[in-house]
Amino acid sequence: MKTLCLYYTRTNSTKKAMERLAELTGADLAEYTDGKDRSGWLGYLGACIASMKKTFPKVHIKGEPDLRTYDRVVIGMPVWAEAPSVVGRAFIRKYRKKLPDQVYYAVTHMAKTEYTEKIKAMDRLLGRPSAGQVSLRTKDHDFLQDVEAFAKVLQQADL
Repeated sequence: MKTLCLYYTRTNSTKKAMERLAELTGADLAEYTDGKDRSGWLGYLGACIASMKKTFPKVHIKGEPDLRTYDRVVIGMPVWAEAPSVVGRAFIRKYRKKLPDQVYYAVTHMAKTEYTEKIKAMDRLLGRPSAGQVSLRTKDHDFLQDVEAFAKVLQQADL
């Protein structure tokens, strides 16, 4: 099954997770962005404020891969202010009609909450149920082990 791992990252945790997932599953890897620098403390504050607003930034995929050539897409994004990042939500909203039937979410966060219900809200933007999701807690936890377990789930789905 041809898979594309897409990610947006502010601190590189999501990038690290998606790079590992792509490596384990043999997937292609691409970054999506809104082009804003959200590094450091001010970037964090701006990310939290952006997450609370109901507006969507303009996003694009670096290299603009043809999404229609993939059987499955895994969308990686961080959680900001208790919600999936506004950049991730904007990505889904913009590209939902071009995404394949199988869409998975991988969210990175620092809280002990799994965010399962909030992640499912992304399905409303997608316009259909996602194929699955994984919640990756990056603080005081080896989230790459969770990435490895999720890779096995994806590989089982290939059978």
